Amino acid sequence: MEKTDRTVETPRQIRKWGCHKLECLADYIEIFTAALPNGFYYLEPYAGCGRCTCAGTGCIVEDSALRALQNNGFAGYIFIAGEGPDAACLTRLTASYDTARVIAGNPVNERVLQQAFDLVPRSAPSLAVIDPGGYIRLRWSTIKKLAAHGRDWKDHKTELLIAFPLEMSLLRNLTRPECELSVTRLYGHQRWQRIKLDMVEDKITLEDARQQLVALYKEGLKELGYRYVADFKPPFFTRLSPYHIISASDSSNRAKMLEEAWGKSRYLPCELLYNRKDGAR
Repeated sequence: MEKTDRTVETPRQIRKWGCHKLECLADYIEIFTAALPNGFYYLEPYAGCGRCTCAGTGCIVEDSALRALQNNGFAGYIFIAGEGPDAACLTRLTASYDTARVIAGNPVNERVLQQAFDLVPRSAPSLAVIDPGGYIRLRWSTIKKLAAHGRDWKDHKTELLIAFPLEMSLLRNLTRPECELSVTRLYGHQRWQRIKLDMVEDKITLEDARQQLVALYKEGLKELGYRYVADFKPPFFTRLSPYHIISASDSSNRAKMLEEAWGKSRYLPCELLYNRKDGAR
């Protein structure tokens, strides 16, 4: 962790729950790679610039891309970052890693996503870490392409780890008419409207709506053929956690990995007793 350097690109600002998510993700990747054979590829379709600014302290923390690279447990790393400052900064920060490749663009663009697929050897297993930062950027068409493309020699699909943008993104905009199309793109269908209608008519509570929105997304992942779809609700640093973590895999132990990474107590980089080796209280 370091103080902000105003001479470089200004990273996006994250709050305490965002710092916690990055710490948990680093632990998940460590657990994931320790349990697997060599040859896995890492794909991050919504990569940032490599760094984030911690709100309140002004310190810079490394984001998911750099944390994944430092693990060094994957055969290759492919990042899709937004054209302009994000892609330029991430390219600079990852230049010393021979296994890293940065693609500038939007994963919704089929040509951009195909560039990423072309960097993964045929029949090689892969993990896609999907953290869009908001539901508008996440489309079901992208999820379908990830699931359809990546089949390893055991016929396992690309594993998905999704930071599902539930609380401060999807749920807040669920009843807005102007957001109807973007929510449909998120799910790939209009069955979510039943949940919206039940919520508006007070047939279900807000907590019921949360659970049903997550369950509906998980149902879609199962329909894509994933054998094991698990989720975990992160701890609350404000009134509610803004996201829900979802794993889709053809392996049975991912739910345990989620609980191990997101379920333990930990100090964060801005806290006095922080220790990156274990992060535990």
